[in-house]
Amino acid sequence: MAERRPLLELKNIDKRFGGIHALKGVDFDLCPGEVHAIVGENGAGKSTLMRILAGVYRPDRGEMYWEGRPIQLHSPKDALDHGIAMIHQELSVMPVLTVAENIFLGRQPTTSAGIVDWKRMFAEADAALKRLGFSLDVRKRLEEYPLGVHQLVEIARVITSGAQVLIMDEPTSALSPKETERLLELVRELARQGHSVIYISHFLEEVMQVADRITVLRNGEKIATLPAAETSKDELISLILGKEVSFFKEPYEGKVVVEETEPHEVVLSVRHLSKHRMFEDVTFDLRRGEILGIYGLVGSGHFELGKAIFGLWEYDEGEVFLDGQPLPKGSTRESIDAGIAYVIESRKQGLFLDAPIYQNISLAHLNRITGFILSGNQEVTVAQQAIDRVGVRPNNPLLPVGNLSGGNQQKVAIARWVVFPPKVFIASEPTRGMDVGAKEEVLKILRELSDNGVGIIVISSEPETVLAVAEHILVMSKGRIVADFEDVEVTKDMLLDKA
Repeated sequence: MAERRPLLELKNIDKRFGGIHALKGVDFDLCPGEVHAIVGENGAGKSTLMRILAGVYRPDRGEMYWEGRPIQLHSPKDALDHGIAMIHQELSVMPVLTVAENIFLGRQPTTSAGIVDWKRMFAEADAALKRLGFSLDVRKRLEEYPLGVHQLVEIARVITSGAQVLIMDEPTSALSPKETERLLELVRELARQGHSVIYISHFLEEVMQVADRITVLRNGEKIATLPAAETSKDELISLILGKEVSFFKEPYEGKVVVEETEPHEVVLSVRHLSKHRMFEDVTFDLRRGEILGIYGLVGSGHFELGKAIFGLWEYDEGEVFLDGQPLPKGSTRESIDAGIAYVIESRKQGLFLDAPIYQNISLAHLNRITGFILSGNQEVTVAQQAIDRVGVRPNNPLLPVGNLSGGNQQKVAIARWVVFPPKVFIASEPTRGMDVGAKEEVLKILRELSDNGVGIIVISSEPETVLAVAEHILVMSKGRIVADFEDVEVTKDMLLDKA
């Protein structure tokens, strides 16, 4: 790959945002038909570099070359005119439209009379998907298909728009293992067809599977570019963090002993909880200071279960008890007042991205922070303590949450609940889209809370996360608990097999 002439080159790219030096003289190149992965911690500069390449940002200094010729990109349209397109983690498809309409969104073929040529659009959409190795009914609405198909349709749209270079940002963060494998095969097929792919992911196993080369960024600087076949996961982790980390080593590579916890009193009891078409007859106990992991694939019902316990959704049957007292269903306010905290798996749903960090943290506790008189200074002071504790970067409570990286947004969501520690903390996908170092920080926070007597429920579709932190693991599949692991050795393969 090194001997081939690059299709795209970035040289000495520098970018500042006020006092933050986001990129410091970064070099990067991409060859035709190559999958080049970029890895690094949240805040390392990955997203900034890619947004420069996608025409969203302009660099303060540096040059870009396309097939050896200098180029300047002033907008995403400029980037697409050069054959560069970015597929964001949060997809831009419209589920209420058909597959074909999504593929040709904004560029529908028309007849000589100026109306949409539906026959031609359906045929071209079908042909585009078949070139990628898939066959779908393009006349169906996209919402009738699972999330993995939404990702495929977004890729097909970009390809049919003429993109030669695809930037994929955390493309598998919400996909099941089967959907992930399907996507990775699609990335390989795109490369075989001559497309070049820049692949950004925190899932190092995926990166090792799909990439030809891997570039590591740290603190806005390029640390190394390595052939994927000649590096290891441990080496990548050390380069990403600047140190060796063993927190996730066992969950990734070996067996974890899920040890039986001390017999503390039960703080939360769930009894025969059911909700039509989501989960059925779920029963378990959570003890004070225990970390309970609930693992399942996307669609297994574990996310919906967390919402029901917290009161976001009403369940049809069953009961929830907190400290032996029945908890009213369908009331988040009563759940919060009783001592239950919840972090939703979707940052877009759980945060006000246009609002400053401190308001996102203080919102759930205004009556405790300010009493009868609303005081912004009090809110900022309380929020500052929380963001210091969870390690939000940049450490500025006045910044809009939308300006933060995805991992730091997740830390803000968690910081909201460390202000006044609850009795029970339900964390749904607490480490989704986060690098190894950030995951370690978040799970340490959860362990600190459990050491102080808080009962923790970690709901996740990432087996490594559950294995790294849980003392008791339940596996859900098709809405039911199908396995219960306590005081036994557990592996990632065992969880995947049960799910």
